[in-house]
Amino acid sequence: MKKEFDKFKQWLALNYSDGLLDLNSPATNDEIEELRSALGVDLPDDFISVLKIHNGQKGEAAWLFDSQEFLSTQRIIEEFNIWKNLLETKLQGKVSVADDGVKNEWWNINWIPFTSDGCGDHYCLDLSPTSSGTKGQIITLWYELDEREIVSQSFSLWFKEYVELLNSGELIYSKEYNSIVYKDEL
Repeated sequence: MKKEFDKFKQWLALNYSDGLLDLNSPATNDEIEELRSALGVDLPDDFISVLKIHNGQKGEAAWLFDSQEFLSTQRIIEEFNIWKNLLETKLQGKVSVADDGVKNEWWNINWIPFTSDGCGDHYCLDLSPTSSGTKGQIITLWYELDEREIVSQSFSLWFKEYVELLNSGELIYSKEYNSIVYKDEL
């Protein structure tokens, strides 16, 4: 993951230096353990390795992942707890329209948000897929939409594809939106 993250940082240095400066220092072992304990799950090694490179972003610059904040361990816990509270209060019985391999729940306690747009939309690690899914697959969780889609089979594949989109020019930093966006969305 270090090699891919270095490519990401190189792109940021050339295209959006404020984004590079917004990355947090590496997560400590204590922060990783606090995250695991708060979530009650074992996280995929590829995801942990990225947190040990940079523990998300500070949030003082534009969001780094497709108009979404790269969450730190503390921010993951915060977003997880928001969803957990919603599940216990307002989401009981709500179902989603899910891709094959994803449970058709509105939210599942084993869907771990690692990005956020600040309005309840996330990319999540799915640590409890159906039998036709892959543990650790990346899924969409859009608060107001009922679709739950698989976007990648693992965090490492998702991140590699994201960096490739940056380097191909499909994703760009937009001053107008103050975010990294798909160029065809401008």
